[in-house]
Amino acid sequence: MSAEYIHLGSNTLTGQVPKLPIHISRLDLSSNSLSGSLPSELYAPALEDLMLANNQLTGTIPLSIFQLTFLYRLDLSGNHLEGDIMQCWKESDANSTSQFGWDLFSLALNNNNLTGQFPKFLASYNNFNDFLLKENSKSFGKLKHLDLSHNKLDSVLVEEHFAGLSNLEHLDLSYNSLILAINQKWVPPFRLKVARFQSCQVGPNFPEWLKGQSNIDVLVLGDANLDDVVPEWFWVTFSRASILQASGNKLHGSLPANLRHMSAGYIHLGSNKFTGQVPQFPINIARLNLSSNFLSGSLPSGLNAPLLEELLLANNQLTGTIPSSICRLTRMKRLDLSGNHLEGDIGQCWKEFDANSTNQFGYDMLSLALNNNDLIGEFPKFLQRSSGLMFLDLSYNKLFGGLPEWLPQKMSHLKILRVRSNMFSGHIPKSLTFLDSLHYLDIAHNNISGSIPWSLSSLKAMMTVVSQDTGDYIYEESIPVITKDQKRDYTFAIYQLLVVLDLSSNSLAGQVPEEITLLIGLTNLNLSNNQLTEAIPNQIGDLRQLDSLDLSFNEFSGAIPSSLSALTYLSHLNLSYNNLSGAIPSGQQLQALDNQRYIYIGNPGLCGDPVGRNCSTHDAEQSGLEDIDHMPSDYLAMSIGFVVGLWTVFCTMLMKRTWRAAFFQFVDMMYDMVYVQVAVRWAHMMEKTQDGAP
Repeated sequence: MSAEYIHLGSNTLTGQVPKLPIHISRLDLSSNSLSGSLPSELYAPALEDLMLANNQLTGTIPLSIFQLTFLYRLDLSGNHLEGDIMQCWKESDANSTSQFGWDLFSLALNNNNLTGQFPKFLASYNNFNDFLLKENSKSFGKLKHLDLSHNKLDSVLVEEHFAGLSNLEHLDLSYNSLILAINQKWVPPFRLKVARFQSCQVGPNFPEWLKGQSNIDVLVLGDANLDDVVPEWFWVTFSRASILQASGNKLHGSLPANLRHMSAGYIHLGSNKFTGQVPQFPINIARLNLSSNFLSGSLPSGLNAPLLEELLLANNQLTGTIPSSICRLTRMKRLDLSGNHLEGDIGQCWKEFDANSTNQFGYDMLSLALNNNDLIGEFPKFLQRSSGLMFLDLSYNKLFGGLPEWLPQKMSHLKILRVRSNMFSGHIPKSLTFLDSLHYLDIAHNNISGSIPWSLSSLKAMMTVVSQDTGDYIYEESIPVITKDQKRDYTFAIYQLLVVLDLSSNSLAGQVPEEITLLIGLTNLNLSNNQLTEAIPNQIGDLRQLDSLDLSFNEFSGAIPSSLSALTYLSHLNLSYNNLSGAIPSGQQLQALDNQRYIYIGNPGLCGDPVGRNCSTHDAEQSGLEDIDHMPSDYLAMSIGFVVGLWTVFCTMLMKRTWRAAFFQFVDMMYDMVYVQVAVRWAHMMEKTQDGAP
């Protein structure tokens, strides 16, 4: 083949990368399913573009790549390449005539498994300092795009590592074990537009060398070990940046009043130590995350951010009511005000706009979290317009009234519903069964009464084993989950893997419908602290995915189903304080559970090793009781009648003296009559005996 340009990217090609045509100048095989190692001999002296990104390539980077001296762009990202990144350059540099990198404009080796130190691109690996000062210092001088993120590089970086990269505009070193030991007074030779240092050790001091990088449009300093006050120049230097991300540090101080004048569309400063009030938002902001700080006071009353789609202010110390201006943010897709001290009527903000038919707040809502506040009111009716809502958390408030029947009709895409620890009452709506996507239902700690509707067994998302696809959950924050008697934090992605039905601590009564065992995808089933009766469903063992099962503090009776031993994933079980009886089932998983006595305590009718009661002795004791229990009804009736009749006569004589005298007179008379009759008969018999004697 003599082609100079081959572009077969974004197809379904398989197999290995073939040897390259000698005259080829551009090769794009990215986003296929190519596998195996790269060819050890890549002889294509005219090659300028080599793009093999997003395949399944393995092995090391062949040395022959570094003989391609006219390369303009090299993209090997998104593969499984490994090996010491420095060793490749060291061995290739043994050839002093190699001019690899002189024309290189873009180098992307990100998302691989490369190890070793950060490559000293400008260095003669035998004598770094001497090489740095000589004519070869202009190699890599044309490099504008450098992405080494998501590897396993381990280095301490100093100014010299970047000294020759005068044209560098895009630098991404995220997710490596890199330490930037840069002098605070260093003046970089480049003017960056994109700077990403996520999970690199940049701090503890805020990097002063960024002060002159006013061209930066994207700045990422998340989890960078920063422990400092954000300097005033930061807000000025990056006032025109579109993305500012510095979450997961220990940055402190207050947010500036001029935040509203910034151009950023995305600001993520969550999980820091910022204090003070929440300022007015930038007018162009689309995503604002200030969660998990120490912000206090009321929310701004006149929010003017018409493009805002995501507002995260969770886990602060905010007070007051939800301002009505939030309801003007009609593009809102995700709102999280959880974990604060907000109060007032949950629906007041939206009630003020009911008369305005043009208000579209809630139409695009995908996720709403108002949990862990002091909000009052009924289930918010404005959610009837949120047809695309997938996540709703109203738990730990003071909401009352019933759960609405319109949930499936108006929020048909709902996947997660948490309303625990409120004051909701009434019955469980039977219509919930039509929420086909619902895989997490938590209505615990309310005043819900009635029986568990058998229709819950038709929740489709709980009837199948959950897939590993977490594509719908793109959010990084964690959410508390009550499971195994503990509060645990899970990310949205992990939430997708949880299939939960928690009806605990209500006033539910009656029998648990056998159909509940059709929900074979359940990982957590909690029915504790209710008034449920009769037997545990016999097919409970069909719930093979169960990790946690809590049926404690009810009135269940009968034997523990033997199918329970089939729950091989079970790590938490609580059957305490019921009326269960008989032998405790055995099984490897059941016997491996912790706190065996606690699991079954409060069930005096149970026997077996976990409760220290021998079943044979226990059965003998029970059999005596069972004989009484199974006595024929005729005998039982006769016995009861005899006792009742005897005591009726006895009590009557005891209470009436005349009856008592008559009774004993009758007894004396009967005694005399019997005595006379016996005496006469006896005398007559004796006479006959004597007459018949010889």
